[in-house]
Amino acid sequence: MDTIHGFTLEKETWRGEDVFYARGLPGSAVVSERFVHFVERHQLTNMLLTPTEEYTWDPLKLGPPPPTR
Repeated sequence: MDTIHGFTLEKETWRGEDVFYARGLPGSAVVSERFVHFVERHQLTNMLLTPTEEYTWDPLKLGPPPPTR
């Protein structure tokens, strides 16, 4: 894999954990919406939360894939 420009999880592969590491996603913890609400409710500020559809990993600066039709 050369780049990641957003991702989704397959429903049947997620066991409902609130914090986990997704197979094939190098070095980033993935959190549930429930965890995001916990962070907001308790005003935690020592983390950066990025929606999965906006997540980018592009070490070679290849840019996003061409649009699909």
